[in-house]
Amino acid sequence: MAFRDVLGHEKEIGQLQRAILLNRVVHSYLFWGNEGVGRKKVALEFAKTLNCLAGGPTPIEACDQCVSCRKIDRQLHPDVLLIEPDNQTIRKDQILQMQQELVYRPSEGRRRVCIVSAADRMAPHMANVLLKTLEEPPLHTVIILLAPHPRRLLPTIRSRCQPIRFASLPLEVVSEWLVDHEGLKPGEARLLASFSEGSPGRALELRDKVAHIPREEFLNEWVGARGFSFETIERWVESLPTQREEVLLILEMAKTLLRDLVVSKLRRDPSKLFHRDLAEKLEALAPSWTLSALMKRL
Repeated sequence: MAFRDVLGHEKEIGQLQRAILLNRVVHSYLFWGNEGVGRKKVALEFAKTLNCLAGGPTPIEACDQCVSCRKIDRQLHPDVLLIEPDNQTIRKDQILQMQQELVYRPSEGRRRVCIVSAADRMAPHMANVLLKTLEEPPLHTVIILLAPHPRRLLPTIRSRCQPIRFASLPLEVVSEWLVDHEGLKPGEARLLASFSEGSPGRALELRDKVAHIPREEFLNEWVGARGFSFETIERWVESLPTQREEVLLILEMAKTLLRDLVVSKLRRDPSKLFHRDLAEKLEALAPSWTLSALMKRL
């Protein structure tokens, strides 16, 4: 994979490529945005591009074929360090190891690149340890912090990084990717994309959970029998494992079903429905409600 193969984020990638071309790559970046939108992929491609051996002194696209690119793909490059959270947090020894490795000049590439995933999960005392490196970054070093919630980082850390926001991808982009790359049927892909918050990674994580929710049963009880009763939603939430993900999924399902009822009421193209497999049921329920009543509940 290279920059050209990343799903979306053309603006963010263009910003990084211009920095390479103009020799304005900074020592510290903060890539922020929703989980699963591709921040880590772009960070790794940035590391590959900075160290690619085939594109001359300032390549803006990794070749994907040279020894350096292949090593980074396999996470074997000595100059590219990826720090992942262990048990939901970044450990002190991980940051200390990073500091020790960044002291040395690159051994094979042009730059040492350190990518810190979930940087916003660091404890304050660990963030202060990292801050020392950001304040006096070694030469030939690029540090990339990945954080879905940048405000959880110390202001002093944020101020020393160049922020790049990775926006959520459009629903249609996620849906098409699920069809083309994961082999999903268009209806299932569109449904998962509607729950994904613009994140292909989240869409894949939710696939099994969505498949096990009896959506037609929920629709019949919530709309057909009880008329959008909040008690119905509450009962369904209570019947699930006490996990935040499942609770949010039920709420999101209610919202998308209500939106689909409006689409059915307006007799719009059924292909625009999120719950395409429930099209007949939605069409049968829609006449029971005025458009005004449905819109008030959206």
